[in-house]
Amino acid sequence: MRAEHWEKEDLELKGWPVKVITYQVGDSFFTEVESTTSGAVVARSAGKVQQTVRSEAIEAATRRLLRTRRIDLGLTVGG
Repeated sequence: MRAEHWEKEDLELKGWPVKVITYQVGDSFFTEVESTTSGAVVARSAGKVQQTVRSEAIEAATRRLLRTRRIDLGLTVGG
């Protein structure tokens, strides 16, 4: 089988830039939320209803990103 109805959207979740990728394989929909800065997949979801799958993945990614610490290195660019 092959992926169909592929969609990609750039969003910001709690200050983190992410890509939300949704596609369909057969009767199932899949959504992956990945960090734009690192390329790591933050959350995945799969199911039969596209909007539910997308919402579940975004909610899981938001929870995980809220727990992620940011470290300010105090570096400035060009200065």
